[in-house]
Amino acid sequence: MSVSLSRLRRVSCVVEDIELAVRYLESLFRAQRLENVPTQIHPGSGRHLAHIGLGDLVIELVAPQVKDDAWGERLDQYGPHVASLAYGIEEMDQLLADLSDDNLEFTHTESGAIWCRSRALIGFDLILEPGEQGPLAELPGAWGEVSPMLHVEITHHDIAQAGRWLERLFGSKRVEQEFSEFLVGITAGRMDIQHFSLGDAVLQYIEPRHDAGPWWELLQKAGPSVHNITWLVNDMPAVATASQAAGTRDLRYFEFDYAPLFGEENRIGDKTVGRIIDCAHILGFHLELSERQAKNINTYMYKEV
Repeated sequence: MSVSLSRLRRVSCVVEDIELAVRYLESLFRAQRLENVPTQIHPGSGRHLAHIGLGDLVIELVAPQVKDDAWGERLDQYGPHVASLAYGIEEMDQLLADLSDDNLEFTHTESGAIWCRSRALIGFDLILEPGEQGPLAELPGAWGEVSPMLHVEITHHDIAQAGRWLERLFGSKRVEQEFSEFLVGITAGRMDIQHFSLGDAVLQYIEPRHDAGPWWELLQKAGPSVHNITWLVNDMPAVATASQAAGTRDLRYFEFDYAPLFGEENRIGDKTVGRIIDCAHILGFHLELSERQAKNINTYMYKEV
């Protein structure tokens, strides 16, 4: 029996330099630094902590200051990376019972949350917090010059296995299937792509072939991992200029014709420009950004963007 999750509360990233990461997001998108965000991670002598809002997503940045604690070990092992996604849950006892046969490591916090070490299964750990969360100082959804978050994109060696686990525990479902199939087609079969719901978020799983470039390389280096997070932007040339000024470059640049999927009558321009910015060394994940693909894009998306 699956349990239900709240909306996605935070994505936690291990980084080397918090102020660099914050300045980077501010310079590209006017992202907003947040205060008094509820969290299970507390700053101290061993780490620095900051929160920044982008679209409807709260990004939690953790910078270890010593190597001999868990965060320092993670940074040493994986480099900057996405460590966890945080959700609220009402049926904590039911979840723990459901997980009893999975042989996963758990850490219990003083507030009653659990940190589930699920990276090998789904590409990231889960922080699951009991009950309702107190309100943020500002409502999510309007931070910076981007859309709500589209996808958390994960490279994985076995999408089917990850999907079964998410469905069994949390009732996750395949979503955006027409979009998935279209993306598989334009990548010429170099990767399988499937989208799954988790709370209000969409996980875009990539199962790469050996010739899939950075997705394959990250999978070989670090195992199942978050590769990038995706947003829509209105002014792609301005973002490209800001990225260049900040010293980052494109990992991939795309010009796609989405009319075969969305319909000729819904076209916005001849081609849709997209880019993946190589910035995981700063943020813990790459940025995938796209112009709005079609007038009717929300017909195909799990949530309105």
